[in-house]
Amino acid sequence: MSKAFTNEDTPAPDDAEALPPREGRFPITPAGLARLQRELAEIGSSAVGARRARVIAQVLESVDVVEPSAVDGQARFGASVTVEDENGQRMSYRIVGPDEVDLAAHQISSASPVARALLGKRAGDRVVLHRPKGDVTVTVVSVV
Repeated sequence: MSKAFTNEDTPAPDDAEALPPREGRFPITPAGLARLQRELAEIGSSAVGARRARVIAQVLESVDVVEPSAVDGQARFGASVTVEDENGQRMSYRIVGPDEVDLAAHQISSASPVARALLGKRAGDRVVLHRPKGDVTVTVVSVV
């Protein structure tokens, strides 16, 4: 293979340097921080475990703990927001940091389009959510 098509400066996938640097600081809830710390403490010594430990350590160095709040009933970081669509179907989302997203638990990143649409909203507000399945207009039912 021609040397023009290789990159000898690129670290091997399991090198510690293979982790891209995180630029900036990211919010995390106290519960999210505790979960990552617990995971780090329980990681085994396998190659996969060692890499995951490096990732978690890097995340822990770049997060700021933000206490959840719903000031004046407005959706904020850490809040759970329940919405109802035009067919009466309800869905709840918890707005969290990017390192604690869990779609199965309806925990969405504060940087996601859905969370950005919900931030600052109150019960009774109508919102258009831009989702991968398509846009939907919802009414905020509660913010806690």
